[in-house]
Amino acid sequence: MRLFFNRMKTVIYTMTAVLIVLGVLAVLDKNNDFSLTQRESAHKFGATYMTMNNPFFEVINETIRATVESNGDMLLTRDPALDAVRQTQQIYDLIDEGVEAIFIAPVDFEKIIPAIEYGREKGIKIIFVDTEIYNESLADCIVVSDNYYAGVLCAEYLLQRKEEGRVLLFEHPTTKSSNDRVEGFVDTIKMNGRFDIVDRLDYAGQLEIAMPLMIDELKKGTDFDAVFCINDVGALGVMAALKDYGRLDDISVLGVDGAPEAKSMIKEKIMLATSAQYPSEIGQNAVDQLYNMIEGRPVEKKIKVSVNLISEENINEFSTKGWQ
Repeated sequence: MRLFFNRMKTVIYTMTAVLIVLGVLAVLDKNNDFSLTQRESAHKFGATYMTMNNPFFEVINETIRATVESNGDMLLTRDPALDAVRQTQQIYDLIDEGVEAIFIAPVDFEKIIPAIEYGREKGIKIIFVDTEIYNESLADCIVVSDNYYAGVLCAEYLLQRKEEGRVLLFEHPTTKSSNDRVEGFVDTIKMNGRFDIVDRLDYAGQLEIAMPLMIDELKKGTDFDAVFCINDVGALGVMAALKDYGRLDDISVLGVDGAPEAKSMIKEKIMLATSAQYPSEIGQNAVDQLYNMIEGRPVEKKIKVSVNLISEENINEFSTKGWQ
């Protein structure tokens, strides 16, 4: 019996010692909570694009997010829904939430300037994606497509396919990317005296605005045989209206983006062409330059991502199931 109690005492002493050790380890582990440390040292970034109902911006955002989260950092994305006042407030709010950098595609390149200036005063890194503002000194980095050349490519292709024409322009004049595309298109068209710009319509880059605008032009009997839209979303709205009025076969429609739906329309010989952008490349360049800033590596102030024309001649080189 005595041997039994001696063994029990030994077990109790051992268990007590183990519990003491475990308790000490628990305290140490609490003081060295690696997940907590990681969260506390994580970088926090913000993003606000023109609108998140455009898949183009979704691709850019998810590309940025993938790299940010793989580094254990955070990305807070806001949707201004084409409201410049809302976007301005979102920039102020993101700054108040403690972000170190903000990725921005401006709804209106002029109205956001006070918020941008405030952010820079607070030491916030400002990275423009897809579009920019005219005062490049307000940006730490700018990553955009070669928007002027996108317009040039569409105009050159239209000139190859038609000897003369009357063109409707669908634009979004509060964004520099739109203005650059339109400028490239118009400059190139002007080189041929047999083409006229019939009208310029502001559709804010949105399908639901482009379609009724196109219907209005058709109802008015506007004389045109070609349409250039600053994005494929607008081109799709234009084509929907043209189809309803039985005019799709005799109107040449061109856009910018290289969206999957537009590529499908080109493959079916419904849409004439699109200048393809590369949203994943834009997003990756933007986030790479941000980490270069953070880690003290050289930063490229402005990056122009190449564009390519997609037409019936090369459509089979591109997938219609996603972005290029």
